Amino acid sequence: MSDLVVDTPSLRETGAALRYLAGELRDAEKIVEDHQRSIGHRRLASQLDEMQGSWDDRRNDLRDAIENLAEVNVAAAQGFEDIETELVAAMVGE
Repeated sequence: MSDLVVDTPSLRETGAALRYLAGELRDAEKIVEDHQRSIGHRRLASQLDEMQGSWDDRRNDLRDAIENLAEVNVAAAQGFEDIETELVAAMVGE
């Protein structure tokens, strides 16, 4: 029989890092808006605005997928920790 080893702290850390990344994607739209006035060239600003608009849907889909993956990581860590707690309790007769 082989042993299953799950590094739950790493799963939780990965979940936190993914949440941070999702937040950065959420804030990316603000970066363009904040700097659009300082571009100075009307056509370049217009192109940047157009690119941002077409990227919004893709960025939001990517952000949602990353947020879901973050939740899966945290839930998996919690699930393995709960199983371990129950197995230990069963072994000691609680």
